[in-house]
Amino acid sequence: MTNERATYRRVLRRETHASRTAPALAVGAIAALLLIALLAGAVWWLADSGFRDAAARGLEEVSIGVQQPAVLFAAGGALVLLAVVLLALALLPGRRARRARTTERTALLVDDGVIADSIAAAVARRAGVERDRVSVFVGRRTVEVRITPTSGVFVRVTDAEDAANDILAGIGFAATPRVVIEPHGVVA
Repeated sequence: MTNERATYRRVLRRETHASRTAPALAVGAIAALLLIALLAGAVWWLADSGFRDAAARGLEEVSIGVQQPAVLFAAGGALVLLAVVLLALALLPGRRARRARTTERTALLVDDGVIADSIAAAVARRAGVERDRVSVFVGRRTVEVRITPTSGVFVRVTDAEDAANDILAGIGFAATPRVVIEPHGVVA
């Protein structure tokens, strides 16, 4: 593997996957604030006996309130929800709506919206409908094309599928188009 290919692969991976920086910074900032507050409380506890007495009374009141089952369930549920969100942020793939491929000389990165627009324009031309009557959703492995024809105008599914396949083959991205023609057209 050449050095260019490795660079292309690294750059395309970075551009097609979302960064985990924001969630990591948020968790780190919250943890730092909690640790600073705990440290300040510990220093204050050691230095001021009045604070020590007030804190002990406050902790006593909190411990009495926490012994209620409803409070325990609510706190536990909130912590479990927080844990699930943090695990999801850490483990789920943060894919962006982009496609990447490399050739011998270049790396290509295309947004899914650009692919959807080009497919919609080609399908509208080949099917003989207006561009605003065609909507396209590009998923990871499938492309869904929805056509709302003008009432009384016949639209062939094979023409739309061929147009979508031609565009996908032309730009070099493998996906399976699925064409749905709305049963009720619009009046022109």
